Amino acid sequence: MSKVSETSITITKKIVGLASFSIVAGLLFAAVSHVVAPIMFMFGGHLGIASVYGLWFLGGTLPAYIMRERGTAFLGETIAAIIELLLVSPYSVLLYYYGPAQGIMSELVFWLRRYRSWGYGTMILAGMLPVLAAYPFDCLVSPFYPACRDPGYPITLHITIITTMLISGALFSGVLVKSVVDRLVKAGALRGWPIAETS
Repeated sequence: MSKVSETSITITKKIVGLASFSIVAGLLFAAVSHVVAPIMFMFGGHLGIASVYGLWFLGGTLPAYIMRERGTAFLGETIAAIIELLLVSPYSVLLYYYGPAQGIMSELVFWLRRYRSWGYGTMILAGMLPVLAAYPFDCLVSPFYPACRDPGYPITLHITIITTMLISGALFSGVLVKSVVDRLVKAGALRGWPIAETS
C-alpha cells in the first residue's frame, strides 16, 4: 500500500472517529437539555443545573482524550453542539456560541500541556475551564437565567453556582471520561486509537 493510500485511510479514520465520538456526545447533550436539566432546574434552579453542567463539556474532553490530536476538543464540542441543535435543543442558536467557546477552553488546556499530558490533573482542568466561557454567557445573554442579571442577585449564589459548575466539569468531563475510557481500553474496545497505543 502506498504512503498516499495509508495517509488517506488515516485521515478518513480520524474524521469518522471524531464524527462518531461527537455524535455520542451530542446525543448525551440532547438528553441532558431535554430531560436532565429541566428536572434539576425544577428542584434546584440554576444551582441544580450547575450540578450536571459538566456533562455539556465532555464533547471536548472525550474525543481529545481518545484521539490526542490538535483541535479535537474544539471540533468535538462544536460538532456535538450542532448535533444537539439538530435535535431541536431548547437552547437553540445559543449553541453556536456554547459549543465552540467551551471547546476552545478545553483545547487550551491540552495545548498548554503540549498534547503530551493526559493524566487526571489535565483532564480535570480541561473539564473545568469551559465554565469560564459558559457562566458569563448564561448570566449576560441567555434568556434562561434572567434573575442573575439582577444587581441584587447574591454574590454568594454566583460563587456557589460557579463552584458547583467547576466541580461538575471536573467530575463528569474529567474524572468520568478518563476512568470510563481507560476501562474501555483495558477491555480492548479502542484498539487502533492513540490512547490504546500510549496506555
